[in-house]
Amino acid sequence: MVGAVGADEFGPPLLKGMQADGIDISGVQVVEGQTTGVAVILVEQSKGENRILLNPGANYKLQPEDFLSTEALGTPKPDLIIMQLEIPLPTVLQILKTAKEADVDVLFNPAPAVELPLDVYGAITHLVVNESEAAILTGRKVGEVEEVGFDWNLVTDEFLRRGVKNIIVTLGSKGAFYSHEGKGKGAFVPAEKVEKVVDTTAAGDTWVGAYAVSIVRRMGDPDRFVREEDVRLACRAAGRTVEKKGAQSAIPWEDEVDRKI
Repeated sequence: MVGAVGADEFGPPLLKGMQADGIDISGVQVVEGQTTGVAVILVEQSKGENRILLNPGANYKLQPEDFLSTEALGTPKPDLIIMQLEIPLPTVLQILKTAKEADVDVLFNPAPAVELPLDVYGAITHLVVNESEAAILTGRKVGEVEEVGFDWNLVTDEFLRRGVKNIIVTLGSKGAFYSHEGKGKGAFVPAEKVEKVVDTTAAGDTWVGAYAVSIVRRMGDPDRFVREEDVRLACRAAGRTVEKKGAQSAIPWEDEVDRKI
């Protein structure tokens, strides 16, 4: 794990929790005089949908100069970097540059979405976006992509032309649409059946995590392209998450992901 927490009441428990799960936290800075990033999550009881208010805190102390070398990405060199946009954009762009120079694959989930320089897309191996993020990054109105029958090939093809190797659009309760370099038309994977949607918090994070696990487990494959099985696993994992309340506590273990409904 690479990141930053504050020297406050939230930082130490987070570090302790990660250590308990076997996560290497040597890349996590403890920043004096800063608060730990905190998200306040509001959940609609009737639907399980959520709204998130974020204070990035110490996360915004990660600067581009912290990531000028391959060693700054982790030692030994990582197989895959997973990144989002809850750290400063200039820092994200520097990490993408360093990763590309070091031939390190990047799984990028640009949330919260902002427009990106077109020349950075070539450094992204796996781009995972939801409907609204896909709309923002391609200059479309959210209402356009939410229309029944919208052709997601229009979006995935645009990202591929920009240099992305693999593109996945997560579609919430509907499933996900994916494509990759040289594939031609993309493909739709339906969402997994769930018993009851209790809380959608962390569903997207779970999706990305499960997808990353599937990708890393076959890093020796020469093509490095997304497969249907990767997307199905991620959809299944996210389906387990929405059946529980909470964020980290709702993320399933692998044996729970494989449970049949």
